[in-house]
Amino acid sequence: MSQQKSAVQLARAWIDGWNAGKPDEIPLAENFVHTSPFGVIEGRDEYLERIKPLAAKNVSDLRILKTLGAENDAAIWFEMWTPNGMVPVCDWVEVSNGEIVAITSFYDPSSLPHREEDTE
Repeated sequence: MSQQKSAVQLARAWIDGWNAGKPDEIPLAENFVHTSPFGVIEGRDEYLERIKPLAAKNVSDLRILKTLGAENDAAIWFEMWTPNGMVPVCDWVEVSNGEIVAITSFYDPSSLPHREEDTE
């Protein structure tokens, strides 16, 4: 049996890392790709540099509702609590060699108080 974390465990680590205020400790691959309603960000460092300030403005809590997983993929359904209320989110998490290599996020960004274009 492999000692690497399962896709579901890594999906939960994704949420837990943000909730703990330690996104730098989330096991993201160097070539990590994040796709959201705002577009695509390629590279772990680029992602963290752009998203940490946005999350600090927009996200007060993430509450996991359900996870489903297979060998290298997981879906995690959660509530993203913001200053404007709750936004339902589902993330498709792809993993390889014990790291998250890609996440595709599905949510309605219209209720977020600060959007990416506010930081540019």
